[in-house]
Amino acid sequence: MDLSRFSLYLFLLAGFMSCAGSGPARAYTKVANEAVKSTLTPNDPNLPYPIYASFDEMEALFNQNDGRTYVVNFWATWCRPCLTELPYFEQLAKETSRDDLQVIMVSLDKPQDIRGKLKEFVEDRPMQLPVVSFTDNNYNGWLYRVDQNWRGGSIPVTLFYNGNQRKFNRGQISSYRELQGLVAQVQ
Repeated sequence: MDLSRFSLYLFLLAGFMSCAGSGPARAYTKVANEAVKSTLTPNDPNLPYPIYASFDEMEALFNQNDGRTYVVNFWATWCRPCLTELPYFEQLAKETSRDDLQVIMVSLDKPQDIRGKLKEFVEDRPMQLPVVSFTDNNYNGWLYRVDQNWRGGSIPVTLFYNGNQRKFNRGQISSYRELQGLVAQVQ
């Protein structure tokens, strides 16, 4: 083995070893700004995502006015339509290398599933989407704060916004093309 090939192997080995002790934190494709970044930072060292019990703790995700488009999807691991549309959000984040778009996944999984089912789901998927676990089941106290048109119903739902331009989508997004069209409505 020549010296350059050996050096390459050592470099790759060092890179893999440096990631081994990094814990559950995930490197997302991009995070928009400091307010959003701090809201997406895990607040439990054993989980790859933060847990919030009140809307006030994560309100920053819904009120940014920084020129970026935000796509905030409410989903759960037990929701079949949510899981069906999830690849479209992953594709959007992967294919959109622009810094002016931020996709955020807000899990409404039950509190008893946060450290088990949700954690396994997030860790087993190769997705690089930021996930937030939200456990406030007083829906009437926060639905309207996400969007004044959200009066209840089932998930999935997605909020698209850019500053004051807002689009609220109830129900499953049926294709990547549909998702792209919804994003375009607020850009």
